[in-house]
Amino acid sequence: MIEASENEPADKLMSDIINKDSGPLEVSKDMDSLGFKNTFLAGYFAPGSPLLRKITTPGNQRTDIQTSPDPYNQTSAADMGMLLDDIYQCADVGGGALAAVFPGQYTQSKCRQMITYLVGNHLPMLITAGLPEGTQIAHKHGWITEADGLLHTIGDAGIVYTPGGNFVLTVYLHNKTQLLFDPANTLIADLARAVYNYYNQAVQ
Repeated sequence: MIEASENEPADKLMSDIINKDSGPLEVSKDMDSLGFKNTFLAGYFAPGSPLLRKITTPGNQRTDIQTSPDPYNQTSAADMGMLLDDIYQCADVGGGALAAVFPGQYTQSKCRQMITYLVGNHLPMLITAGLPEGTQIAHKHGWITEADGLLHTIGDAGIVYTPGGNFVLTVYLHNKTQLLFDPANTLIADLARAVYNYYNQAVQ
């Protein structure tokens, strides 16, 4: 699910470990408990899966911008950034929202295991492409070809470990007509490079 960014393993985890009938909704409930009001799963990823519930959020109710959000799963850069920060705080000091909201369930050891899985994603593009070789990044990327055969959305969200300070970076790009991969990849890499350089001015 993490290293290859595949949907089938995600469905299997939700079905076999959480709840066959309502696994996605249980994930959504946890996200809501953590304060992530724009993040949910309303159905499994497999094509043809039923929509378990129509979910409205502050993000998908906006009228000033339209990104054609998927009714089955949605998030925001802010929510994913805060989630990664929560995982980082839990892994680093055993604190943060995960430990506070779910006492005893998310130990420092478990959170460090989460980081290990995210570090195992060795995609050499997007955020990673903007970092010096050998920089450790714990991240999850994603993109999908839509029903029209075109790419419209791409994203990458990660914890970047650097000599000058660790940071979280989340980037989601959308184009309603078509998002070309190469320019999108270059933009995300440039953003990652800029943030990395900001944190490491004193060590360059």
